[in-house]
Amino acid sequence: MLETQTVTVRFEVTETTVTDVEATVEVPVDIVDDDEALQDWLDQNEGEWIEELDTDEAHDIVRDVTDVYGTDV
Repeated sequence: MLETQTVTVRFEVTETTVTDVEATVEVPVDIVDDDEALQDWLDQNEGEWIEELDTDEAHDIVRDVTDVYGTDV
């Protein structure tokens, strides 16, 4: 039988989620029909749409333990 011990572990987790967002934003006219430029604008202007982000609707959630700082036994 495998011997176990209960410990408190301090560690970091990186979480990546995919969330569909629909937001009404005011953007420069010259990027309205350019998806790549719109994506760049949205990346740079998060404050314009962040309130529309509903993390309860997230899907494809991936979590990775990225660092462990030690244990208390």
